Amino acid sequence: MNHIDTLFADATSTTTTSQQQPYLVLDIGCNKGYTSADFLDALSPGTNMNPHTLVTAIRAIAKEDNTKFDRDGGVCNDSKKALNRDRSTVRDVEVHCFEPSPATYEMLIRAHTKLMPKEEDGGAKWFIHNKGLHSTNGEMAWHSACAHAVGDELCTIVDEGTSDAITVPVVTVDKFLEETYPSSSSELPLVHMLKIDAEGLDPAVLQGSMNVLTQNRAIMVMFEFNPGLSEKGDHPHGMWGRNGNPRVTLMEVTSWLDDIGYDCYLDTHLPDENEKNKGALEAPGLYRITGDCMSKEPSVRGWANVVCASRKYGNVAERLLELATIVQT
Repeated sequence: MNHIDTLFADATSTTTTSQQQPYLVLDIGCNKGYTSADFLDALSPGTNMNPHTLVTAIRAIAKEDNTKFDRDGGVCNDSKKALNRDRSTVRDVEVHCFEPSPATYEMLIRAHTKLMPKEEDGGAKWFIHNKGLHSTNGEMAWHSACAHAVGDELCTIVDEGTSDAITVPVVTVDKFLEETYPSSSSELPLVHMLKIDAEGLDPAVLQGSMNVLTQNRAIMVMFEFNPGLSEKGDHPHGMWGRNGNPRVTLMEVTSWLDDIGYDCYLDTHLPDENEKNKGALEAPGLYRITGDCMSKEPSVRGWANVVCASRKYGNVAERLLELATIVQT
């Protein structure tokens, strides 16, 4: 997240419409809100909405309800991340947090009230939506875990008619942008970061982002690649992996993104100190996929993020290339 504000500013320095527009982040699969907090801290640190203040709010809510939320600091200890050294700058930022779980949504609304009770014109804003994102618009059946458990990883789309399933509204990224940012032209607003963590349904969300991506109106895209979700014994789900339904490969998705102007990289799970002590090998953070640098479906430990940058905004794509390791597979 270091200097991402400068990266985005440089990327849009030659445009006209985006200069009037706030930084725009779509946090799809918001869960407990730590990605939203990361971006708000990176882009508008003076707002004081960051992983450290967020975990304090979440634990205060749990105490009020006489309970404890599972992994309240985030799955990867997100609440302990280092903060932006700049603690005073306030910028115009809009972060949209999409969370299909009604229980988690209610917790996020309460956290928002504690952390950002007054959002003035200008400055940073955090919008929270009780919606799922998919390739279609309407309603879909979701796992019953979405109704009551905060941050439950089982909160995903299930087959219609599933016992105890709940109904949650779903929307495509394109439809959301068209309705939220209406324009007299056909051009969608510039999305600085499109982040997707959809419990294995990331390809469907990307399909619902067809217009914003083919117009190259997203500077960066980040989604989760987790083939193991479809291979779980008790609750298999998702589109990645050998049992994906329908099965989609990472190579198919990144090849399509390459065709429409995006360079993609596998952002690997780096071993922590405990894993290193057990013999896990060091590995670079980014492996380039685009350009036949990776030609076979990768195997990952658990999960990995994929980070893509539009070549239309050359400095961002070049920065990722500088950070990446090129490995022919």
